[in-house]
Amino acid sequence: MINSKTGSLDSTNQEPVINNITRGTVYPDIRAKGEFLYDDVLWPVMPEESQQDVKIMNSLFKAVDRTYASCSRFLAIRYDFHLPQYTADNRVITRFHQLMIPAFRKLYSKSFARVFWVREQNKAPAQHYHYLLMVDGNCVRHPLKINKLVESCWKIATGGTVWFPKHGYYLIRKNDTEAMTALLLRVSYFAKRHSKEGIAKDIARSGARHYPYLKKDKHTKTAQLRTQIADFDRAQAHCPIPGKLDSLFTPVEHSAGKPTALTLSDSQQLDKAASLPMKALRRALQRFSMLKGRLPDDNSVVAGTKLKPHWQRHLERYYRYYWPCNISVSQYCRWYYLNPSTAAAICVTTRLI
Repeated sequence: MINSKTGSLDSTNQEPVINNITRGTVYPDIRAKGEFLYDDVLWPVMPEESQQDVKIMNSLFKAVDRTYASCSRFLAIRYDFHLPQYTADNRVITRFHQLMIPAFRKLYSKSFARVFWVREQNKAPAQHYHYLLMVDGNCVRHPLKINKLVESCWKIATGGTVWFPKHGYYLIRKNDTEAMTALLLRVSYFAKRHSKEGIAKDIARSGARHYPYLKKDKHTKTAQLRTQIADFDRAQAHCPIPGKLDSLFTPVEHSAGKPTALTLSDSQQLDKAASLPMKALRRALQRFSMLKGRLPDDNSVVAGTKLKPHWQRHLERYYRYYWPCNISVSQYCRWYYLNPSTAAAICVTTRLI
C-alpha cells in the first residue's frame, strides 16, 4: 500500500508517527466524514468511526492492497446490483460469476479479476449489492466493454438491473496517492453499518475472490522429449503386443542361396498376431522379416543412403523401433516435431516404404 511516512524534524526525539492522508479528493461531492487506520496510515473514509464495520473495512482495504501490489496499475470499477425479488442467500453472485468470468477471460485473457461485494437491504423487499471489480490496467484502460458484459451477465443470471454511478472507475498507478485516496474514499461506503443490521447472521454480508489470468500450456521441447522418454520404451508403449517383438530384432543365421525364413518362435508370434484383427501389424512384421535379409554388415537399416546426419538418425530410429510397432511416419513426425512431407519423401527415396 502507498505509505510515505514522515517523522519529526528533531532527530533526537523521534517517535513513530502515523501518516495522515489529506481529506481532499478529486470529486468534491464525495466528502469524508471519518478516518480508518490501515497499514499505519489514516485514510479518509465516508462513514464516521461509529458507523464503520471494521471487519468489512479491513477486508476491503486488503483486497485493494493485494491488487495494488500485484501489478503496475489496475482499473477499479464500481457497480450497484439490484434484484427483482429477495433471496435468502448469495447464490445470485455465484451464478453471476459463472457467466461473467469466462466471458471476461475471452475478452481479456491476460488480465486477472479481483472482486469485492457487500450485501445491503433497506426498506426495499429485495436486497441489493455494492460491487467492486479490479482488473489489470495494462490490459484494460476503459470499462466500456466490461460494463456491457457485466450488465448482460447480471440480467441473464438474476433478471435484475445494474446501476452505473457517476465517475465509477479509477485507473490506479504505482505511487499515485491521489488516485488511491479517491478510490478508497469511494468504496469505503461499502463498509457502513447502516442497511446491514437487518441481515440475518447466517447470511454473508460481504465477499471477495481473486480470479487469476489463464496461463497457456507450453509445448514440450524436442530435447526434453528425447531425454525424458527412451525411444524403445515409447514405441513399446504403443505396441499392440508389447514384449512379443524382441525376437524379431535378433540376427538369424541362414544358409547362402536360400530365402530368408522366420524361426519357429517367430512363426508362432506371427500366428498369434494373425488371430487378431491387425492386418497392418501382420504386414509390418512380414515386411520386416524380409528387410532383415537385406541388412548390410553394420546392421543399419539406412546404411549406404546419402542423408544428412539429422535425418539419418531419425530414419534409423524409426525403422528400428517404431515401424515394427505399426506407428506411422506422420505420428512419429508429430512426436519429434518433424516435417511429415520431407520425412515421407526421404522414405520413398530410400525405398523403405
